[in-house]
Amino acid sequence: MKFTIAYTLLFVYVIAAILFWGYSLEKQKDVVYQLEKTILENSKLNISQPQYIDQLKSIEQKRVRRTKQYYGEGGTFLLIILLTAGIVYYAYYRQLRLSQLQQNFMLSITHELKTPIAGIKLNMQTMEKRKLDEETSKQLIKSSVLETNRLNDLCNNILIATQLENKSKVMFADEINLTSLVKEEIEEFKMRYPALIINELLLVDDYIFKGETTLWKVVISNLIENARKYSLHNEPIEISISKENNNVKLSIKDSGVGISDTEKLRIFQKFYRIGNENTRSSKGTGLGLFIVKKIVTLYKYDISVKNNSPKGSIFEVVFS
Repeated sequence: MKFTIAYTLLFVYVIAAILFWGYSLEKQKDVVYQLEKTILENSKLNISQPQYIDQLKSIEQKRVRRTKQYYGEGGTFLLIILLTAGIVYYAYYRQLRLSQLQQNFMLSITHELKTPIAGIKLNMQTMEKRKLDEETSKQLIKSSVLETNRLNDLCNNILIATQLENKSKVMFADEINLTSLVKEEIEEFKMRYPALIINELLLVDDYIFKGETTLWKVVISNLIENARKYSLHNEPIEISISKENNNVKLSIKDSGVGISDTEKLRIFQKFYRIGNENTRSSKGTGLGLFIVKKIVTLYKYDISVKNNSPKGSIFEVVFS
């Protein structure tokens, strides 16, 4: 806030100073013009009429040149000031926005780390202090494993996001069967979340592409997790693989509240999450979709998001 006020005052002062000096130069130009004309008039009797006319034209031409010079230099200087001011303010705004996103990230990462740790600790303390039957023990162990997997996914996302930040090349060492990989991830999510409903429409069985299996598992996992997180309770997720215009398309549809057109332009940014960290109901780090976008782009494929009907969103990855 203090920077914005100081910046605005400085900007207004600089513009006012430019206009003031421009006005002063314009006045001085008229003064010089009148003095030159006066001197010429006083010497009129000592020169011939043709010389008088030539000198008068020269004075007029000087006045025009000065006008062009003042307006040209002043306009150029003003344009440079405006461009510089715009660049400085844009850089400040970006830095402020990044700071806000990082603050949100720290708030969310704290919650994401503490919640599963607290759950695991509670399960272990219960098993330590109480004599439990076999079924209850299995339930607590299963719950602890799920929370451990959640922590593992979180750490993987942070590590991968860091590795991908300045990465410009990717590996093409593995031959990946898209349908098999999607099925594996679906089964894993069904084991983690027994109440989760996933409708499969896998129409392509033989699409093989080269890449790094670990990275593409992260892409599919993050897209499914995003759909699960933002879908309403007991609403299904639909995952489909189809052919369209000689391309293979992976679609993941959820039935959540949807994403506004403005937010669609920003959801793939690092740390960005819809809403305020203190008020949003779903938790996360703002890294999942950033990682997805980064990996898909590095492999020169396309990813987009559009509205689902009647509600929700559709994330589509097109392999061309």
